[in-house]
Amino acid sequence: MADYCVITAELAKARIFTLERSETPEVERSPYLTECKALSNPDHTASEKDIWSDTRRGAQREHQGGQGTAIPHHNYDEHRDKREHRANRQFAKDIVADLKQVIREKNVSRLVLCAESQLLGILRPELNNLPTDQVTLTQVDKDLANLKPQELHSKLAEDGFLPRNKRPSVGGP
Repeated sequence: MADYCVITAELAKARIFTLERSETPEVERSPYLTECKALSNPDHTASEKDIWSDTRRGAQREHQGGQGTAIPHHNYDEHRDKREHRANRQFAKDIVADLKQVIREKNVSRLVLCAESQLLGILRPELNNLPTDQVTLTQVDKDLANLKPQELHSKLAEDGFLPRNKRPSVGGP
């Protein structure tokens, strides 16, 4: 059982953590964050060339501009923004589906969601699918996706979102 679940997310990736208690707090720091799941948005991890290349014949041909100069002709996908938004919405749905599973399996009661602004806006409608009667949600508008678990815990504890971990006691009285 983990009382807290932390998710860090940006458009390219998301990570889900739980706050675990040490079985031997006199020897190990406790509580500590453990990564449960890592997700990636395939549309943001692929290169722009792979996503948006136009493989139709003649898409890269040149046409004549004024005074006989050759001007490259690019046939860009007019629906790029719609496709990207659709992919980001699907990524948000995937994040929330995995989050619901962790909440259910670990019996989580508090969720701290740390996401960069753009993804947070896309995630908010999907968060309505969380069991709000079971989970208290705190939203943090910060991109913390690249922090190591201990750094993330320290940052969130410093800001008052997680309990601080306690160092093991060394020696006796």
